[in-house]
Amino acid sequence: MNILVVDDDYELCTMLSRYLEMHGYTVFSASDALQALDIMERHPVGLVITDYLMPHLDGIHFTEMLKADPRFQNISVLMMTASTDEKISDRGLRKGVAITLQKPLDMGQLLNLVRFAE
Repeated sequence: MNILVVDDDYELCTMLSRYLEMHGYTVFSASDALQALDIMERHPVGLVITDYLMPHLDGIHFTEMLKADPRFQNISVLMMTASTDEKISDRGLRKGVAITLQKPLDMGQLLNLVRFAE
């Protein structure tokens, strides 16, 4: 499965990409939603892991765009956030986010969710 990691934090993107690649996944990374959409136009993606706070579009609006596009509406979206505000998670669920993960990430939990999304 191809995974797209979207986060403006270069180090986090790199760490997640390497971790997922070590577990056999092909990973693309993008620093914002616009770059992510460009990648998705060119490569098949089975799962998106996106940050909540990003330049241009936040993770919820990005998910909303994906779910509105018939080409991408069936792709699962996991969203990451450092915020403890439950409203973000609730809003995300209403817009199509499968689950919101709390930063710092529990890598074992992330891997289990990725495997479940396959």
